[in-house]
Order: sequence, then structure tokens, then C-alpha cells
Amino acid sequence: MAVQNLKPNVISSSSIHYADLIKSVRDKNLKSLLARKKLHLVLDLDNTLLHSSTMLKLTKYDRDYLQRSVGVKLIEEKKLFQWNFQRNDSVTCLPARGRNDHWVTKLRPNVETFLKEASAVFEFSIFTLGTCKYARKMLDLLDPEGLYFAHSQVITREDIRSKPLKKGLDLVWAHERVVLVVDDLKEVWKDDNAKSVIKIAPYEFFDDESSNKKSWSRNWADESEKYGELARVLRELKKIHKEFYNVEEGQDDYESRDVRDAIEEVKRKFFLQGTKEGMSKHAQETINEIDECFKSMGLNCRTNGPNVILQTNHMVM
Repeated sequence: MAVQNLKPNVISSSSIHYADLIKSVRDKNLKSLLARKKLHLVLDLDNTLLHSSTMLKLTKYDRDYLQRSVGVKLIEEKKLFQWNFQRNDSVTCLPARGRNDHWVTKLRPNVETFLKEASAVFEFSIFTLGTCKYARKMLDLLDPEGLYFAHSQVITREDIRSKPLKKGLDLVWAHERVVLVVDDLKEVWKDDNAKSVIKIAPYEFFDDESSNKKSWSRNWADESEKYGELARVLRELKKIHKEFYNVEEGQDDYESRDVRDAIEEVKRKFFLQGTKEGMSKHAQETINEIDECFKSMGLNCRTNGPNVILQTNHMVM
């Protein structure tokens, strides 16, 4: 899979020329995004889209899990992978004790649907504190056919020059006003990029003996595809995208808009639901939906008879 990046020492020895080039790339990217009514989404890898561990660090619970039918099934379904850096193909059988170059990776539930639906309204880039070699391997697992990341920018720890390592949108090829970030760690981003970050709860499939929290594997369970974090975040991203491209009074000057304002507006509308005005509007929408449901069954939910009573005294989210 081809992944792309730009480095100033490759393009020009002049940082001024590099800055001009980046601005030119961002300007072209902005026009392309707006013309297609898309935004730019920066995705983290570890604990956001997947969870990886070296075989050496796996607990006895996880080793047992991999040997059981449930673990074998996940491998067969290509939701769980055993691999190493010495081979291009995945490894299906590894020594019991494992080695530091032998890894196991579990894809987060719903990740395929997330990428498919999000790609309709977003262009992707990857920003990870892992190595470039590791990032390439993860993209091979996430997107083996190259449907989503074949032409994406991939930013890794090798591209960051600050100490300690901090992620920053200054390395991304898109203008900040059209960039959203999904990451399980907000604190790894520079402070001035915090408003662009949509935080997702960390996905921790494999066991961690240093934590009191039981992992998904220890519970012999997994995050829900329908109600899990990727499904929730996808809904939020769609709301933000809709708000950004919302046309009011015929105004469609998208170049002057900022996605961070769209984020704040979506938050405002969410909190508005807790007010009397918001609850009233939401309740009416809910009643209308119930009306349509009953009508489809040939019933009238507003009948004041003794057997049909409709009372709404709480907000349905």
C-alpha cells in the first residue's frame, strides 16, 4: 500500500520554500474538499481503531483466548491477526512464549463500517506515535484492498521533531479549519489543536495485569458494533459534517467556515435538548414518530379510550 508524506529535507533545504509548498498543497486540498462537500479526518491507530500487543506481553488469559474456538474464529474472520515484522503475511501459529517481534492485533468492532461510511464525507489521514513500519502494517490489516488509505498521508513518530513527542496539525496537509481528529488521547495533541479533537474511549481488548479494569478478552466479550464507540463517534462526525455544510438563507460560502465552529454548534444543540425549549421540540418529534408508527399499523395513538394512553414525561435520546 502506498502511503505518502512530505519532509522539508526531501523537497527543499529552505524552510520558506517548504512552507510555501505546504500552503499550496493545503489550498488545493481545500478547494477539492469543498467542491465535493467533504472534510478532512485525522485518525489515530492504537486504542482508537485497533489494539496491538507483542506476544511476549500477552497474559495467560489472552494466550488461552487465542487457542480457544472464539479466538480461532476471530482469526478466520480476519478480525484478529498474529504477525511479525519479518514476514509480509500474517502468522497463524506462533511459539507459546512468543517474542518481541511477534505481535497480535485485534481490530475494533465496527471499524469496517466506520471507514466505509466516514469515507463518503471525509478524506483520511493517519497520525500515530508508532513507527512508520508499524503504521504500514496496521493499514494493511485495516485496509487490505486499499479502499480508504491508498493515497492518505501517514504521519508517524519519525516525523515529529518536538520533545516530548506531541501531535500537531501543522504536519497535516489540510487547512485546520476543515480538519477533525479522532483519538483516544487528547493530551498527546498540542494545546492549540485541542478543539479539533473528538475523543473516543480507548479500545483495550487484550489483558493488562497492571490495571484493575478487566479487558474484553478477560470477560470473553467485545465492544458492541451497533452501540460501541466507533458507532457513536461516527454519528457525531456526521452531525458535524452536516452542520458545516448547512445552508442558511442561501449562503454557501464554505471557504469562510471553520469546522471547529461546527463542533461547538453541535455541542450547543445537544445541550439545548436539556432545556425546556429543546425538550419540547424533541418530545414533539418523538410523538410524531410514534404517530407514524401506529398509523402504519392502522391504529390511532391519540385515541382517548381506556385502552390507549400516550404520556411523554421524559426525553428520548
